[in-house]
Amino acid sequence: MKKLLFTAILWALATAAWAQAPHLFEHTYPVVSTVNLEIRTMMDSVSIDSLKASIEHLSSYHTRRFDSRFIYDVQDWLVGRYQGFGTDTVMLHDFKVNKPGYPEETADNILAVQWGTKTPEEYVICGAHYDSWNDDGSDPDTIRSPGADDNATGVAGILETARILSHYTFDRTIIYANWCAEEIGLVGSAAYAHDMAEQLMDIVGYFNLDMTGYLEEGTDIHVHLMYTTQDSLIADYVYNFSHVYFPEMPIRQNWLAWGDSDYSSFNRNGYPAVHPFEDVHASSPFIHTRQDVLGLSVNNLDQSKRFTELNLGLVATLAGLNHDGIAETETANVTLFPNPAHDAVTILSDDGLQRIAVHNLIGQQAKAVELNGENKCVINTNDFASGIYMVTVVTLQGTATQRLVVY
Repeated sequence: MKKLLFTAILWALATAAWAQAPHLFEHTYPVVSTVNLEIRTMMDSVSIDSLKASIEHLSSYHTRRFDSRFIYDVQDWLVGRYQGFGTDTVMLHDFKVNKPGYPEETADNILAVQWGTKTPEEYVICGAHYDSWNDDGSDPDTIRSPGADDNATGVAGILETARILSHYTFDRTIIYANWCAEEIGLVGSAAYAHDMAEQLMDIVGYFNLDMTGYLEEGTDIHVHLMYTTQDSLIADYVYNFSHVYFPEMPIRQNWLAWGDSDYSSFNRNGYPAVHPFEDVHASSPFIHTRQDVLGLSVNNLDQSKRFTELNLGLVATLAGLNHDGIAETETANVTLFPNPAHDAVTILSDDGLQRIAVHNLIGQQAKAVELNGENKCVINTNDFASGIYMVTVVTLQGTATQRLVVY
């Protein structure tokens, strides 16, 4: 959680949060009237022990400050975790810091991609920043900054969401994201959201986790939901879902008077985004200190579990669960050759080609072709950068998504 220093700046930024960019794409959101037993089973699979283990590990680094030498170890650990879950692709998004007084280079944003089977060009993203901060000193390598609530709890929730959902298939593509350099101004998420907006990436919704583990003594678990007025549709979806799955849990809109988080990077770039938060009036008093540790600053793992369940259910429902792991449309019979390709790739299907879309691994569209039932299409790849692409082929009989390597 980025904490600002001067009241005037704080309120100026809080006011600016309402002035989000117009939406790049318009989507409708599910109306949830009853509990889906498959989604409920996924949510019930969230493990407090798993969350605790992730929080303990992340807090064990001397610091996760973005300009410390330790941040690269944190990045490598997170990449290994997502790879271990078997997500389709784990990639890094590089960015420049561009902040006076700080180094230009830092660890990257981490993106674990689970490709959709029906509309993979539409994305549901959930994310949390993995850097930490301590207000008491300036040396990035020596000052202790465990960051248990801010924001090991959020990262643990995203990891747990990926661990469980990676066993299922969905219509839309899901990205599990961890951002770096949030604490000095949402730098990592802002760079990513800006890059994706420039490429017209279709992000249906962004769900943020930042500080979920502190609960004031004597109060019950509740959610303060942050969003702009323009994002009322996705917020209504969150309210609707929460009331059905957690009817006893209060949830209402509220605002931080003292800071911001990564959801703002998305709504400022034209994407619907929401941020469930522990309590804007009684959040952890230990963040940005060496006392932001498990047991003191993270004093209620049941609450972290609830926030993770909410995040997981929202993502799974919006991404569109394929029942029994099978896509709603029949899988098309498609052949790509040569693969790997250099100058061109040929796409064959006896089912009658209707549309072909090629995206790179961060969702940027490299090519789109409309067809009228032909059985063959040749796509020139000379202008493609070397790397891995996802080719979505729509035929009269269904849809297929295949990987293409270009060298």
